[in-house]
Amino acid sequence: MILLSSTWFVHPDSALKRVLSDVERVETVKVKVNDRVKRVLKKHRLPMPSRKVLIFYRGYRGDTLIKTALVDDIKGKHLPITFMVVISPEGRVMEVEILAYREEYGYQIGNRRFLKNFRGKGADDPIKPGKDVPNIAGATISVRSISLGVKRALIIYREVFGR
Repeated sequence: MILLSSTWFVHPDSALKRVLSDVERVETVKVKVNDRVKRVLKKHRLPMPSRKVLIFYRGYRGDTLIKTALVDDIKGKHLPITFMVVISPEGRVMEVEILAYREEYGYQIGNRRFLKNFRGKGADDPIKPGKDVPNIAGATISVRSISLGVKRALIIYREVFGR
């Protein structure tokens, strides 16, 4: 991890290697952010991804899906927050990690204790700051942003993989 002021970076390849270290094989699935995906996100009032193609990394043991990881960005107050969501085969959050935080304030969302609040959440579960996920003083926008990012990942996962 590189730390510069309130900015830090964990390379996505390192994060993916760590979370997928317990699987035998990884399959990548590229998902175009097409009109169908956009309609679903609009229906759920979620922001559109900045990437035109999202890559889901699906980890298997034998023929059994163990987990899926997605690296994505969500707009913070001024700059993007790069994060990774690891999703169970049932479509529930296993882990969230902040990979790049570029703002001067709100970096507390990278705290593992805070990120544990997303574990077990699914696409149908509410993920509202201050209700379902605790707010952090001085990080209100960042908490809202990462909550939207996690919800968006779950909705896209369900739309693409049906869980």
